[in-house]
Amino acid sequence: MKRILLTLCFTLVVNIVTIPTFAQTSSTKTIVVEINNVTKNAGTVHISVSLNEQAYKKRLPNHSFQIFSTNNVVKVEMTLPLGDCVINVYQDCNGNGKCDNNLLGIPKEPVGISNWNGKGIPSNFNKHKANINDNTQMITVNLYQL
Repeated sequence: MKRILLTLCFTLVVNIVTIPTFAQTSSTKTIVVEINNVTKNAGTVHISVSLNEQAYKKRLPNHSFQIFSTNNVVKVEMTLPLGDCVINVYQDCNGNGKCDNNLLGIPKEPVGISNWNGKGIPSNFNKHKANINDNTQMITVNLYQL
């Protein structure tokens, strides 16, 4: 009898502890971010993800990743929360750990933003946001040398 009660208590505790875990994972999605126009073997590709307008404006990303450029197309798998985000990418070709700019503030190294065609000045969060939902498989960002 004691053994049955212990088993029931253990089962109840395990179920209570694991329910929140399932709820948390159902609000995220693993996607592939494909980055095109990468200069092969020319430094690290830096990827930052802003989940809201405030993080985007303040340039304080919620997530950041780095990968070495071994091909002209780089694919990175990442798990992000469902909802809107902006993905910023630059390639640090000279290896100094930052995106170099000229005197006017224009990047000297390849840059890209989700939903940006490389023409004009990048705009606000709402213009460049990508929506991650249950159907999202891939987000593509093209790098541009300005």
